[in-house]
Formats: sequence, C-alpha cells, structure tokens
Amino acid sequence: MKISACYIVKNEEKNLPASIESLQSAVDEIIVVDTGSTDGTVEIAKKYGAQVFHFDWCDDFSAPRNFALEKAAGDWIIFPDADESFRYPEMVREAVEEFAADDDTEAVMVHIYNQTGTDENDDAAAPIWICRIFRNRSDLRYRGRIHENISKNGKLPKFAYADERLSIFHTGYRREISEEKAKRNLALLEREVRENGEQLGLWLYFVPCYFDLKQYDEALRYARLALDSQAQAITGRTEMYHMAIESLRQMNGSLEEMLQLADAAVSEFPDIPEFHGERGMILCGMGRLSEAEEALLKSIYYFENPVEDIHVDRYFTKKTAAIVYSRLGELFMMENNMEEAAAYFDKALFCDDKNQSILEARNRFLHQAVEQLMKESGTDAHGGAGK
Repeated sequence: MKISACYIVKNEEKNLPASIESLQSAVDEIIVVDTGSTDGTVEIAKKYGAQVFHFDWCDDFSAPRNFALEKAAGDWIIFPDADESFRYPEMVREAVEEFAADDDTEAVMVHIYNQTGTDENDDAAAPIWICRIFRNRSDLRYRGRIHENISKNGKLPKFAYADERLSIFHTGYRREISEEKAKRNLALLEREVRENGEQLGLWLYFVPCYFDLKQYDEALRYARLALDSQAQAITGRTEMYHMAIESLRQMNGSLEEMLQLADAAVSEFPDIPEFHGERGMILCGMGRLSEAEEALLKSIYYFENPVEDIHVDRYFTKKTAAIVYSRLGELFMMENNMEEAAAYFDKALFCDDKNQSILEARNRFLHQAVEQLMKESGTDAHGGAGK
C-alpha cells in the first residue's frame, strides 16, 4: 500500500519542517502545493524530497487541496495543515494500514490538539475531531471555500475514528494568530454569501469567526441559527452551544437564556461533562445552589468516568475541571461540610495550581477552617483561650 502526504502552503517556512518530519517515515511521497510563498517554504519542501507544484490562489481552500489530490499517487492520503504535526510519528503508518484493511472505512477522523497560548509549553486545549486521512479516490474531494471538508459526491464519507496514535498537535490557533485567521475567514465567508447567497451550512462557520473577533452578538445570532437549523458539519454541535453560552456570558446576558441553552445541550449531550458544568455555574449565578451542586457533581462524574465512543468536539480540560472542583469546594464550605470542601479544593489544585481565583478560594476555606477549629477548641484566632 502506498501513502501520499499532501500539503497546501503559503509562507510556512517556520512550520513545515516539523510537520513533514512527523510523517516522513510513514509516507511514500510528499506533495506540496504552494499558493504564493515569498519566504523559504518551497526550498524547504524540496529539501525534504517533496514534489512541489504551484497554484494561483483563488480565495477557495478546496481548489488547491483538490489540485494536490490530482497529483498524488498513493492509495491513501494524509493531508495535514503545515502547522500540524503527528504526536507519535513512529505509529502513523501502522495505524493507517489498520484502517486501510477495513473496506468500509473511507476516511479517518483524528484528534487535533489546538495550542491556544503563546508559550510552547502551554497546555493544549481539549481535542477536536477533524478528518486528515482518507482513501485516494476520485469521488472523495474537498468542498467549501473555507473550513473545507472531505466529501463523497456531496455527502459525508464513511468515517472511522482514530485512537491517539494518529493524534495531531496544532499550533495555528495561538491567540496571536487566531484574530488574523478570523478576519481572513470572515472575508471569504462574506464573499461566498455575496456570490451564492446565505447557505444553511455557512452559519456554522460564521460563529467562530465572530467569536474570535469578540463580536459576541453576531456569534450568538449565528450560533442560534445553526442550532435551530438542520445544518450538518463533520464537527459536532457542541461548539455551537459552547460559543452561544459563552457569548451571552461575555455580554453579561440573561442567565435564563444561558440556562435554556445549557438545558438543551445537556438534553442532547447528557454523557459529557461540559454542559452539566455550564448548568452548574449558571445555576450558581441564579442562587439555585442545591441544583447547582447536583449539576456540578454530574459534570465531575463524567470527567472522572468518561463515556467511550462519544465522537463530539470537547472543551472540558483539566483546567476546566479545576474550576468546577473549586466551585464545589465553595458550595460545601457554605454547607459547613469542611471535609468535602477540603477534598474538592485539593482536586482543584491538582488539576491547576496556578489559577489565582482557585488559590484565593482555597485560602478563604483555610481561614474559615482555622476559625472553626479555634472555635471548637475554645481558643481565638491568635491562640489565646476563649472566655
């Protein structure tokens, strides 16, 4: 079996070497389609033995991708972005060959871990599912001006879901890069609407653009349109719920509206921690503390006991869990259940010991715990005997 790696690139001299090195041992050829680089990208690609082709940029990401597919001779395609690298290079070929042995599998979804900070060592966000591997067949081609997806004659191909052997690390959504990409993508989407009208599926892609640009009113509007429609995307609806709730939060919107969205999300995705956690935080803000505690405990249950084979985009990380643990600590502290409160603050700090709000909440807990011990022992906070 022959495997082709394909790229479309423009000014990727800083990213391309790491990406190619992460898959070079797994593939039989490398196809690089350059859309107008002015740096050393082309020379670097040739240095790694890639076949380099030039393609005039036409404001359509699918066009150069499909051009690359026409040049590829492999039975299977690996098509990463230039700022993506496989986390386990030595496992890539074996894993692809396993999927190739299943005649029903046409394309493979892999976990992408987006690095969102400016620090190379910053924690990656929760992974999302994206198709980066598929059979090289004429009926499998890219569609969409941006957020292009692999399509089988206009429909979704038969996907399989990869384990962590094929997981990918992505640096392209660092905060300093994200706004620039959002502006570019929004311009392309607006052009698509001008030329072809407002299409159902486009609503899904307007949302992250407006969200990254902090235009939360528009992000919320398009998220609601997407959620209320039958629009389908390879990625799940979890992102739409998350961005709708977070947009309302950023605008100091109605807690009732936020709760309605969280309730709908829990109904649709009951077995993941994200939306139980959202419900709990919203209910805290509404003063409905017993309901909040119940929701937050459910969130932690699904974080600690994840349900297998749920293939939706996620955003509940260890840092998110730390916030939920800390809030539970505060709730148990209010109930004067200091033993439970201590346990949850310990879990919060285990997940994130740098969150200032969590550290302050734990300090308040320690102060209250000391005062309670002093009161019970008949001493004051300064060690003197009480009256």
